[in-house]
Amino acid sequence: MFKWFFVGLYDYRLVMLQLVKQQITLRYRRTVFGFLWTLLNPLLNMAVIATVFSLVMKFQIDQYAIFLFAAMIPWSFFSGAMNQSAGVLIANESLFKKIYLPKQIFVASSLISLLIDSLLSTLCLFVIALAIGAKLTLPLLGLPVAFLLLAIFSFGLSLIVSVGSVFFRDLQYLIGVLMQAMYFMTPIIYPITAVPEKYHWAFIWNPMYYFVLYFRAPLYDGVWPSVSLMLTCFLLACASLVIGLIVFRVNDKKIIFRL
Repeated sequence: MFKWFFVGLYDYRLVMLQLVKQQITLRYRRTVFGFLWTLLNPLLNMAVIATVFSLVMKFQIDQYAIFLFAAMIPWSFFSGAMNQSAGVLIANESLFKKIYLPKQIFVASSLISLLIDSLLSTLCLFVIALAIGAKLTLPLLGLPVAFLLLAIFSFGLSLIVSVGSVFFRDLQYLIGVLMQAMYFMTPIIYPITAVPEKYHWAFIWNPMYYFVLYFRAPLYDGVWPSVSLMLTCFLLACASLVIGLIVFRVNDKKIIFRL
């Protein structure tokens, strides 16, 4: 059913890789620190949040910087994917209006470039985390699986958002607001124990809650994620991808007429 989608990605893989290279290059062109911003952005963000919540607001959590670091990794990647996918087809309409290019390569290239940024910044930040108390444990070997599931989950939603923004241009601007709201509704800067139990039901319906827990288990707690948590993230990733592929397939030929 979805063979056409993946065949398009494979047949135009060289174009997709060139788009990835272009996006990474243009993102840091003419900046003083260049590619170092993949480290500086999350580092500065974490420093500000850690200072505010651990000192000013007296938010007492052991090794709060590592607690925050473990949650910011999946959130930064996910929110970046949503924000970029909202305008990716609109921004590249001049290309596929001139020649035939599978539209999915633009969504995929955007996600891959973000994934590269995320992996590199995670490696750099983990070195810093080690210096402030993080420990090397065996469960860290499971992080590639966590990144894979998060990438699949984000890709499925990116397909939906990219198509939706073509038909509803306001979605480009709403995504930023939705991400801001979702940021505070996900236990990134606080533990779920800080929330009254009667409101815990809201987290059950927030998919990023499970991915944050998945990353926190090896990075902060030093343990393997539970089987139920891994299964939940796997099902969320699969459901997101299937729904995203269906939405993209149904609207693929309509997109050109709405740009």
